[in-house]
Amino acid sequence: MYPKRFIQLFIIFFVTIFISLAIVDLFHVREFWLQGILVTIVGYIILIIPLTALTILKQRKKFSGQTDNDRDDIFNKTLSKLENVFVLATKASDGKLTASIVTFKQSTVNENVFYIVTSSNSERTANIAQNGVAALTTWYDKQTGARLSSKNVSAAVVADDQVATMLQEHPEIKALGEDFSNHVIIQLTCQSVLIESFRDQPVAVSF
Repeated sequence: MYPKRFIQLFIIFFVTIFISLAIVDLFHVREFWLQGILVTIVGYIILIIPLTALTILKQRKKFSGQTDNDRDDIFNKTLSKLENVFVLATKASDGKLTASIVTFKQSTVNENVFYIVTSSNSERTANIAQNGVAALTTWYDKQTGARLSSKNVSAAVVADDQVATMLQEHPEIKALGEDFSNHVIIQLTCQSVLIESFRDQPVAVSF
């Protein structure tokens, strides 16, 4: 316990005792057992109010004091615990949805950018080429249930001669395969993500 909190609790306890005794004296309670009951009830009521207020203030301070760096740490720490696969959802021009499991690679330059390699004639490639949007959700950590999801993802198809240029600029993509012929690179940029788990409150991170 921090010294500041110890002092706060001592002051609250001290005031509670005196107020309880003052109420007992005010009503001229002389029976020992009535004094005990009255002091207990009054003391509990007086004690619980400031303790509740201190807890609420502490929680508000905890969340309001969260910086962008803290959020970035949460994002990267959560991502580091997860397998590099997610479910990618895309939408065709007629509104038809397609979802599939893909392997991704995070950019070494921008933490909110991910790459996948897929066939040039795949349905997801056609959908992204049409509307440039997607949604994704990762697997979850078995211990904590931590996972990432985003429905605010801009997507772009890198094809043909641009593939070689992209591989040169971002060599981390090469970990996704050896043969890039007849394949395209899809770049996914998350504008925001939602971090959830079994034990913690959801956290929204914007980039």
